[in-house]
Amino acid sequence: MEETIILLREQTVFCSRLLKLFADLTESIKNNSLEMSNIAGQIEPVIMELSKSSRKAQTFLSKMKFKNFYDLIDAQEDGVKKDVAKRLLQHNSNLQAKLQKQTKLLKTMTDKGKDFVNFSLNIMSRASTTNTYGAAANTGTQSGRRLFDANV
Repeated sequence: MEETIILLREQTVFCSRLLKLFADLTESIKNNSLEMSNIAGQIEPVIMELSKSSRKAQTFLSKMKFKNFYDLIDAQEDGVKKDVAKRLLQHNSNLQAKLQKQTKLLKTMTDKGKDFVNFSLNIMSRASTTNTYGAAANTGTQSGRRLFDANV
C-alpha cells in the first residue's frame, strides 16, 4: 500500500503542475503574450515525467495483478493507508478531469487562432493577385442603365 500511495502522490503532483501550466498558457494566449513559448517549454518536461510515472504505475499494477488503482485499493483491508489512497485517487481523478477540460479549451483556442491565420493569409494572397488594390479606377459608365430605371 505504501508504493500505491507514493505513485498516486507522484501523479497528483505532476497533474497539479500541468494544470497550473495549462492555466498560465491559456491566460497567455488570451492576452496575446510573448510568454507562450516559455510556458510551452515548461510543459513538455512535466508531461514526460507524468508519462514515466504512469508507466511505473502500470508496471506496478501488472505486478500486483490488478487492472487499475480502484480495484487494488478496494482489495486492501480497511485502515488509514486505504483511506489516504482513496482520497489521493479521488483527487487525482478530479485533477485529470480538469486537465481534460483545460486541454479541450486550449485546443479550441489554438484551432481558432490557426483559422484566423489561414483567413488572414487567404485575404493577403487574394489581394496581391487581383487588381483590386493599386489598379487605375475606371471612369465613365459601364452600362446603359441607370440605377433608378423602372426596368432594372
